[in-house]
This record gives sequence, C-alpha cells and structure tokens, in this order.
Amino acid sequence: MYGIGLPVVASFRSPGLSRALRASTTPVSILHRSLSKRPFNLPGTVLGNQRRYAQGRYSRYDQQQYEQQHQDSRYEEESQWEYRPEGPSGGRVLLFRPIVWTAIFTTGVYYLCTESFIKHREQLRQSSHYYFGRLGNFYGGSTDDSQIADLMRDPKVLSLVGWSHAVTGLSHAKALSRVARLPDWIPLELKRTVAAFTDRWHTLSRGQRCVYTIAALNAVVLGMWQIPRLLPFMARTFLHDPRTGRSYTLLTSSFSHREVWHFAFNTIGLVSFGSIVADTMSTEQFAAFYLSAGVISGLASHLLSPLRAALIMPSLGVSGAVYAVVGASMMLNPDSKIALIFLPFVPISISHAFPALLAYDFLGAILGWQKFGHVAHLTGGLLGIAYVQWGMDQWAQLVRAIEVHRAKRSKQNSIGR
Repeated sequence: MYGIGLPVVASFRSPGLSRALRASTTPVSILHRSLSKRPFNLPGTVLGNQRRYAQGRYSRYDQQQYEQQHQDSRYEEESQWEYRPEGPSGGRVLLFRPIVWTAIFTTGVYYLCTESFIKHREQLRQSSHYYFGRLGNFYGGSTDDSQIADLMRDPKVLSLVGWSHAVTGLSHAKALSRVARLPDWIPLELKRTVAAFTDRWHTLSRGQRCVYTIAALNAVVLGMWQIPRLLPFMARTFLHDPRTGRSYTLLTSSFSHREVWHFAFNTIGLVSFGSIVADTMSTEQFAAFYLSAGVISGLASHLLSPLRAALIMPSLGVSGAVYAVVGASMMLNPDSKIALIFLPFVPISISHAFPALLAYDFLGAILGWQKFGHVAHLTGGLLGIAYVQWGMDQWAQLVRAIEVHRAKRSKQNSIGR
C-alpha cells in the first residue's frame, strides 16, 4: 500500500487536486491529509527525491501559469483600452487658443514654403544659365556631367546596374552610388531591388514625390495605431479632441487614420488628384496649401462643436485636406472625368460629382450626422475652390514681395561693402 500510495500523494500537490482530496473520504485522501500536515524533507530516500521533484515541477508549472495569466490580462487591458479626454482645459472647449495657433502655423508654413520655392527657382536659373552657356561655348567646364560620369563608372555601380543605365541627374547617380556601396553581406538581388525603387522614385515628378511622401507618413501613423501599447500615446498626440486644449493635434490628426478602410479611401483620393494639383502649382505651394487646409478644416469642426453637444467628439483623418485637393482639382480641370470606386465603368464629370458631394456634407453638418466629419469635409472643399480662385494670386504676390525684399537687402549689402 505504502509503496503505491506514497508516490501518488507526493505527486498530487497542485492546489485544485489538494482541495479535492481534502474534501474526499477515500483512503488515499485520508493519507493525503495526514501527510500534508507536516513537510516531507527526507534527503537520500526515494520518497524525498520524489517529493522534491514534484515540488519543483509544480512550482515551475504554477509560475508559468501565473505569467501566462498575467500576460493575458495585460493584453486584455490593452485591447479593451478606452479613450478618456485629458488635458489642461479641464474638459472645456477652448476657442481663442486654437484660432491663434492656426493663424501662426499657417503664416509660418507659407513663409517657409515660399522661401524654399524661391531657393529652388534660383537653383533652376543657375542650372539653366549653365546649360545655355555650354551651348554658346561661354563656359568650358561640365561639373555635373563629369561627376555623374565618375559615379557611374565606379566598379560597384557597374556591377549593380551595368554600363547602359540612364540617370536623370546628379542626385539620381549619387543615390545609386549609395546603394552600390552598401555592405557586402547584403545580397546583390536585394541591392538591385532597392536600385529599381530608386530609379522609379527619380523618374517621378516633384509633385508625385510630395504626394507619395505624405501617403507614406500616413501609413506610418496607421501602423502605430495598430500597436496596443501605443494607444494612449497615439490618442494623446494624433487625435484631436476639443476638450483637451491641445492645439497642435489639429496638425498631427491630419496625418492620422485608425482604420485601414479610412486610410485606403483617403490615399486613393490624395494620389489620384494630388499629383495633378501639385504639378500644376509647385511642390512648395502644394505643401503649404495641403497642410493649412488640413489644419483649417479641423479648426472649423472644432469651433462649431460647442453648438451641439453631439459634435464634441475626437476626430482624426486627412479627409478635410483631401477635399481641398479635390476642390482645387475641379477648379483647375473642370472638364475632367472621374469614376467612383463602386461604379468604375460610369465616368462622371468632376464639376457635377464634387458639388453633389459638398451638398451631402452640408446636409450632414446641418442635421448633425456623426458618421463622418461633415464640417471638416465641407470646409476643406470650399477652401480648395477659394484657394484656386484667389489664393494662388496671393502666393505669387508673396513670392514677388520676398524676392524684391531680398534684392533690396543684397543691394544695400553690396553698397555697404
């Protein structure tokens, strides 16, 4: 009996089985109660070895069970995380602060983009003078051409792309040289894949590069939303809530999507219409227009939220800026045809489709529909129409004023010398 019963008792040390044995009246349970009243530490005996083995095995099992339960509860807490507005405003909707922040941001972004546009245009003028000078034999050097030739004759570049590979300019050649000089442990096939993406990138127009860069930033923010541990940070930084008092989220929320379908629809609209608008304007003007449209459309939704309690809710998405881009595209190309995703075989004039969409958003804003940000959509669309009508002329005047100021300042400096 003891030869059979003692190992059984020594191995039944899990909490659930111990409670079941204590509640039972079988001989094994009686023996278990008598043995469990005092510890068994009999070194050198068969019973002591079995007891130590059972204690170690079940202590490890209990530890693993605790860690697994703790991990599951922590993941469940993160997955069931709920947003609660917190901020310095104490739950009140502030109006003056976001207006001032929007005015400062819009002014600053237009000034910086104008400076970048003037600098880029000066570079284009210098390069055009250089090439025209080469045609007229006024200059004898060919600095860019010689650098491109030296870069493309590099043995590593030749092994990557071959002799007859065409490049669009010095920056393209430098990018291929950087890819060719990656560490040797990287496979050549992977390097050639990167080189193919580099070729594709440098064959895009500047407007397309700007639009794809914005879409890439939106994709990064979407990926961050999918990480449960980052949800509190994302809600604090990339979600605009009128009750928090944070004005900078007017900008960050215009790069933010939490659902894939929301990101997909906005990206399709941005890529379809943004490239045309950016190439018609300029990359710098489009960047200023896009950023300011996203912030101003969010501000309109913020300012109108106190009129109805149901409108005081967190918001995110680039829909306001995309609506502005579509409105600008309609003004620049009023005869163009578009096709809906669900009806791709039915072309519709953009001059008819977009006003109908704005009418739908106007109705949603009046009736207080909460499915979409109708106020932001309506504001963005009207802003895009108004910008092409009047804003582009203001941009040209701003560029001219800054260039005149620079010319006067350089003239004064030359006279002072």
